[in-house]
Amino acid sequence: MAQLYLLAVTLNVWVLFAVLAAAFGVQLWLGEPPCPLCVMQRTALLLAGLGPLHILLRANNGMLTARDAAVGQGMAIIAASLGAIAAARQILLHILPGDAGFGSPVLGLHLYTWCFIAFACQIAASGVLAIAAGFLADSKVSWPATRITAIAFAAIVVANLLSVIAEAGLHWELPSDPVGYLLFK
Repeated sequence: MAQLYLLAVTLNVWVLFAVLAAAFGVQLWLGEPPCPLCVMQRTALLLAGLGPLHILLRANNGMLTARDAAVGQGMAIIAASLGAIAAARQILLHILPGDAGFGSPVLGLHLYTWCFIAFACQIAASGVLAIAAGFLADSKVSWPATRITAIAFAAIVVANLLSVIAEAGLHWELPSDPVGYLLFK
């Protein structure tokens, strides 16, 4: 059971990594820097990933406990709930007829709508995994995918941090309607 649980948690981190990488890719390839609400949503995605990553890193010490799993899933649920609030706020800002929304749509939906869907899925997945944690017996585990997962997630965290620094430049606030990177102007 512990190995299957760790596989699910690892996949959870990689799915969050893929969502963040896709948003980062849209930012770079379409030339659309994120607005402050988008940055809040990315931050919430990063924080949601820290929950499952916490579980992996605790299990990397050789022991997986139901307590560690519950704490990690709780962290993910709280972060995803805050992110869903930010995404819902942005959806409501652009809900009026004739409002084109912020940024280019991807597969017919704006990134903030995709983020809301991702947060809802994260809350559901973390809820299921929190329930499954109740069936974990404290056991010794060995999970080789932890290191590469943690390194990849750390890389996407650093990339997003550098992106926000480049976008804000030497200012404390992000522009409400960004069109470029203030650091390079």
